[in-house]
Parts: sequence; structure tokens; C-alpha cells
Amino acid sequence: MKQEKSTITLLRHGEPEGGTVFRGITDDLLTEMGWQQMNDAVNTLKNIDIILSSPLRRCADFAEKMAAQRSLPLQKKDALKEIDFGQWEGQSVEQIVRDSSNQLTNFWQNPVDNPPPDGEPVLIFQKRVLSFWHKLIAAQKGRNCLIVTHGGVQKMILANVLNMPIEAMHNIEVPYGCCSVFHIYYSAAESAVTLKSHGIYAE
Repeated sequence: MKQEKSTITLLRHGEPEGGTVFRGITDDLLTEMGWQQMNDAVNTLKNIDIILSSPLRRCADFAEKMAAQRSLPLQKKDALKEIDFGQWEGQSVEQIVRDSSNQLTNFWQNPVDNPPPDGEPVLIFQKRVLSFWHKLIAAQKGRNCLIVTHGGVQKMILANVLNMPIEAMHNIEVPYGCCSVFHIYYSAAESAVTLKSHGIYAE
């Protein structure tokens, strides 16, 4: 009996307007460069059955355009939103270091115990992202999915698949337009997830 397989590709949005800042729930648009980064990333991506996207516009605008161009179904999911950075929203690293350098250092080293002030706790973020991820694997058996999302969401899923501790998620680089491609193999009782590739272009 042939083993059933799915392919799930996570695509981080391209460069947004507003520069390099902590951008979680802030709903900035893509720059022209951001659009190009995402178009380049999926240029060779074939055989997609469905697109799922964060509703934030730096993801959703591209997802809507791609879905229309390829006549694909699109679902927007709140679970795919970036983590809420609270008081750090819209601030640069330099601004935060100037105002509260210890808080930022502590966040990088131990995000679970040191969330951004008034931000979303990392364990709550983890729960919503991984709950979505596991439901997706079960629901999309045998299909090929494109997930348009954010760097934090992508890192959380990568850390889970690679059995990394949550504290290590910041060690994974996910640049704008980065694709993580996973193969899901299904048996009668369970599924196994493997990371096929991770980089600027989908393979």
C-alpha cells in the first residue's frame, strides 16, 4: 500500500513598510521589494491545492493575489498572526535597548519567562500556533498547502518539528520571503513530519 504524503510550505511575508521594528499585530503593507521577495519565493512552487494566510495585510494581500491568479481556495486564519509585542510594537531594537536593554536581553535568552511588556505570552503564542499546525496536518492529508505567515510563527513550527526547546527558536533565521517546506507522511495511526528545505526559494 502506497504511503500518503502532503507537502506544506510556510512562506514568510516580504519586507513591510515602516522599516526594521518589532512588528507583531501592527498591520503594515508590503513594500515593492516585499512583493518581489514573495513572488520570487513562490515562482517555482507548483501543485498547490490551497492557500492559508494570516489576515494581516503583509501576508493576506499577497495570498489573495496568488489565490486569484492560480484559482485556488484561500482561508485566512487568526492563528497564523504574529505574536503581539505589546509595548514594543513599532519600536526598533535600538529604541528598546536605550529604554530597557535588560528586558530585551532577557527576552532573547528566555522568552517564556520574559515576554514583551503587555505582549502576548510566548506559551500562549505557542499553543495557538501548534494547535493550528497539528489540526492542519490532520485536515489536509494528501494535499499540498501554502501557508503565508510571519517569522515568529515559522520559527515556532520549525522548533517543534526539529524538537528544539522554545528558548532556541530565536536561533533560527527566517528572512523576508523565506520558505520552509515540510513533507508529511501518513500511516494508519500517525503522521511523521520532515523538513525538506529551508531558505529563500521554495524547492
